Amino acid sequence: MRVFAPHPMLMVLKADCQDRRHPSVATPHPMKLAILTIDLPEANVITERLVAERGDQVCGILQSATLISGKSNWDAYLYLGRRMGLYYGGSWQAHRVIALVVAAVRRSLRLPAGRGCLKYLCQETGLPLISTSNINAHPSIEALRALKPDLIVSNYFNQVIKEPILDEPDWEVINIHPALLPRNRGLMPCFWALANGDSMTGVTVHRVDKNLDTGEMLAQREVPIRPRDSVISLSQRCSEAAADLVLKVIKELEAGAAVSSPQNHKQSSYYSWPSRAGIRKLYKRDHRYGSLAEMWAQAIKSS
Repeated sequence: MRVFAPHPMLMVLKADCQDRRHPSVATPHPMKLAILTIDLPEANVITERLVAERGDQVCGILQSATLISGKSNWDAYLYLGRRMGLYYGGSWQAHRVIALVVAAVRRSLRLPAGRGCLKYLCQETGLPLISTSNINAHPSIEALRALKPDLIVSNYFNQVIKEPILDEPDWEVINIHPALLPRNRGLMPCFWALANGDSMTGVTVHRVDKNLDTGEMLAQREVPIRPRDSVISLSQRCSEAAADLVLKVIKELEAGAAVSSPQNHKQSSYYSWPSRAGIRKLYKRDHRYGSLAEMWAQAIKSS
């Protein structure tokens, strides 16, 4: 586990967080937030909004340092290349590279980095950024305890959060998922919604339990699918809707007014990484991953 850019604000926030009640009980002060996320443009859309509107409440950000749990990143790239093929897999990787290039160029011009690089976002806002390849390992759990959040927000986080964290009595854990649960659980739901010919998708904010994307739902919002949508354009709209929705849920949790409902597991579906068969379905429905212009535009935007 590596810690980027330690900042004196962390000590202030830690002291600030000493006296707090369980998040399920209404409190007279705003909840302190820890964000679990991954450095991808679609995730950074949400992180940027949370920091812009709730930055004084964010204790810290934990970034996933692994692409696929249990694999080195090199092995993960090889696996995904074989699974997705050169063209689609190359487009996905190009998106990540272009986002980083955009952020670096903007920084060199003394402009806000935008959504291309989580590290730069944290440097610009003075927030501590902690890198972890295993969120359930002791160092990561201790880092969370040191931050003392009331609420942990899992924002497109690609590691399974397990009982040591879920059993902690001093915080609650919620997750943002870019689909209308219980449909399209798992990975890359925007891709699968397009590949399967859905006319509607959306976003869900739900409590986290020991299984994947199965916790009680706190809120949902629909996002219509357009005939010419790409994976990037749809994920952008889902991320924007998710940012609005999670801010609403946080406000309800602070007021003790949040209401959750169970998922209907009989209606559930689950998907993993895009397969070559799934990619052929995507292309047959006249959808694509996205253009270079879309990649650039998503990374360059800033609140």
